[in-house]
Amino acid sequence: MTGVRVTLTDGATHPKDSSEMAFRTVGRFALREALRASAMTLLEPVAEVTVTVPAESVGAVLGDLATRRGRVNDQTARAGTAVVAATVPLAELFGYASRLRGRTQGRGTFTTRPAGYEPARG
Repeated sequence: MTGVRVTLTDGATHPKDSSEMAFRTVGRFALREALRASAMTLLEPVAEVTVTVPAESVGAVLGDLATRRGRVNDQTARAGTAVVAATVPLAELFGYASRLRGRTQGRGTFTTRPAGYEPARG
């Protein structure tokens, strides 16, 4: 669960029937009720990936990112190289360094950084 916020809007204590356990129990019931009424979505961690490759390898790299469920956000060319920025599910990045080396004859590089969570795609 992410982004959960709970606000107590009304409550009172009584010396006889108020206790920490009573408030915890009420909180538990309120959370269960809120979860039943909410829409659940399975989230997966995603990373922003910046790939720098020789211009002749850009097609192979774009195809590989697509098979990894990547979404290309930007693509620029600089002096014989291409820089591709994409968002890729973290689970799909395992083994990417080896694949990138193979597709670019060892001349491609990439960096990643966490980008949060997105709904899981099939």
